[in-house]
Amino acid sequence: MPSVKIKKHHPENDMTPFVDVAFLILTFFILATKFKPEDAVEVKTPGSVSSIAVPEKIRVYAMYVKLV
Repeated sequence: MPSVKIKKHHPENDMTPFVDVAFLILTFFILATKFKPEDAVEVKTPGSVSSIAVPEKIRVYAMYVKLV
């Protein structure tokens, strides 16, 4: 007896509605989330260890060059 092969039909799924719903859910959760404000971080700076004092007035020279 010859065997009869039945063709398998692969259904085609359209992913467009799934992507639409996923973006809507993502948008909802992004907009509905309340973010906790970050607490202030206390920074302890090290003391001066240099024996050379920094001068109070520092001279700064600015030079502008016009190229033609």
